[in-house]
Amino acid sequence: MSSSIRKVIGARIRILRKRSGLSQEEVAEAINCDNATLSRYERGVNAPDGAQLVQLAALFKITPGEFLPGSADLQRQELIDLRTQLIDMIFSMDDTDEIRKILNFAISNRK
Repeated sequence: MSSSIRKVIGARIRILRKRSGLSQEEVAEAINCDNATLSRYERGVNAPDGAQLVQLAALFKITPGEFLPGSADLQRQELIDLRTQLIDMIFSMDDTDEIRKILNFAISNRK
């Protein structure tokens, strides 16, 4: 499963949990995992298995398919991921000339 899919599923779990007024501990207990595992699901580090998705869907009164992202969700997540990578890369650079080259390249290739 791709990182983008995991992140979208995790964001949906987090949103539904908060809307329901449940703690991570309560949701983790409902799907038979520990709090750290649920935290990894919500951050998109890992994804719940099929049985856990069914349990989560029952808990939040939705269908399991509602956790899955559509193409627009994946494109939006990919854009967020790429922006994050670019920001991280630029912040790790100490050479102003290299940063300037990247900026000039981006400006000259704008649509």
